[in-house]
Amino acid sequence: MLRIYGGSILRSPEFRTAMNQTHHNFTTVGDHTIRVARTSIRLCNLLNKMHIKTNVSDVVVGSLCHDLGILGRDTCFKNRKECYHEHPVRSLDVARRLVPDINYNTEKIIRCHMWPLTLTRVPTSRESLIVSVADKYAAIGDGVMRKKKALETHISSNRVIYYGP
Repeated sequence: MLRIYGGSILRSPEFRTAMNQTHHNFTTVGDHTIRVARTSIRLCNLLNKMHIKTNVSDVVVGSLCHDLGILGRDTCFKNRKECYHEHPVRSLDVARRLVPDINYNTEKIIRCHMWPLTLTRVPTSRESLIVSVADKYAAIGDGVMRKKKALETHISSNRVIYYGP
């Protein structure tokens, strides 16, 4: 599904840059974005099994573009708060360049993905809610991976040997 609906995005110079920019202190924007897209696809499949229709194409394009506005954040935004609120607008600009025929529903997915931090940009479609939830889920996973890596580093650097009770 990712390659079918998002192949041109995945091959873009912007996405290659995303694969090299750190995000959530442990992962990259690209890796995080792919996790959001895969989680979103799973949620669509689950809803479709319950006969709740979703537009997987919109979800894939929206999820792959949702954080591309973060690229170069250290020079584009004054602080984290500004980044939280403004990167969806920049992400939408990038998406419009990458997908010239982008539709309104996909634009809404990108614009609203930071909800509830952006109280005025509320998801109003199933697809925009799916990507917003998947983004939070992936961010939590990014944090868990960071903690796990820190623990592994601490244990290996201290050469802790655990013999059990």
